[in-house]
Amino acid sequence: MRTKGIIAAWLLLLPFTCTIACGQGNPLNVDIFVEGGGSFIRNTTPYVYCPAVCTPSGCPPCLSPSFSNAGRLFTGARLRTGHDAIEASYSYSPNQASGYNRLNLFSFNYVRYLWLRSKVQPFATIGLGANRFSGPSNTSSGFDFVWNYGGGADIVLQRHLALRLEIRDYVGGQPSSFNGTSHNLVPSAGIVFRFR
Repeated sequence: MRTKGIIAAWLLLLPFTCTIACGQGNPLNVDIFVEGGGSFIRNTTPYVYCPAVCTPSGCPPCLSPSFSNAGRLFTGARLRTGHDAIEASYSYSPNQASGYNRLNLFSFNYVRYLWLRSKVQPFATIGLGANRFSGPSNTSSGFDFVWNYGGGADIVLQRHLALRLEIRDYVGGQPSSFNGTSHNLVPSAGIVFRFR
């Protein structure tokens, strides 16, 4: 429940952040992007507990959680003004984890471009969101809070077209049978369509 409250607060603050950023006198730009890359998930807890073999003295560890490495499709939009941007994104990955075979992730990020007056425009980003593992027969782990950070660069090819290279680490929830948090390292590359 606390996770939903944090996400709701972030969504409520997002329009005010955009209003402040847009009021600085810089022109407003919109980027639409499509990227592909990897999805490498690691669990911070080396084991899970087996409820079936629990005794009054506790539950012994039973199996190490395993996640598959997979690809990822990543799409979204950035609203930019000057060096600042707000991003909304969605990504899908066919990662395997304890009976689940799909990972959907929604996130909202703040992006800061370090410089803009060259063909290579590096940026740093941090954000909040939610992920959901799902599987066959519509089974789902439910939505879990996730935060992410990373960086990358846009390489401007033409006025309205750029190549984006980036890497992010998504830190957050995982299927309920696992304890701890997971790190999902995501290197990606894709095309950006820029509208002024």
